[in-house]
Amino acid sequence: MNGKTTQKREKNLIILLSGFCAYIFLSSTFQNITLCYDLGKDDTDTFIWQMVPQSVGLLLMIFCAALIFGILRNMWRKQVFVRENARSVQFIGLAVMVYGFFLAIWEGISPVETAAGFMRNLFLLLGAFFVLVGCVFKAGVRMKEEQDLTI
Repeated sequence: MNGKTTQKREKNLIILLSGFCAYIFLSSTFQNITLCYDLGKDDTDTFIWQMVPQSVGLLLMIFCAALIFGILRNMWRKQVFVRENARSVQFIGLAVMVYGFFLAIWEGISPVETAAGFMRNLFLLLGAFFVLVGCVFKAGVRMKEEQDLTI
């Protein structure tokens, strides 16, 4: 009885997280389209400097939401420790770290005053954490493969 309850909870959590990722994906896409529309209307010199980091961040959210959705799809299929999931987690970490570096560079070249210093460091730290989790996942995949080969 306890095993079936746990499986039902896991499936409900996967469905909830999948819905959340779909929401993030769709809302980020809509926000990006809205930003592009606003770019066409606004002719001030500073708008592009404010819009580009936000647009890159929204594209990053779309990319990460798609990768997370792939991980959740594999979890639905009961494939947790597979190479695809480990790579996806590492790609998420690398993408978040690249965005942190992008914010650092953008802050240096932008003529507009931004308060991205804290966010830059947060993205770098979060990206490093996800890369570490990806490495742990890869070790789990190797252990699973060794266990599958053991009679």
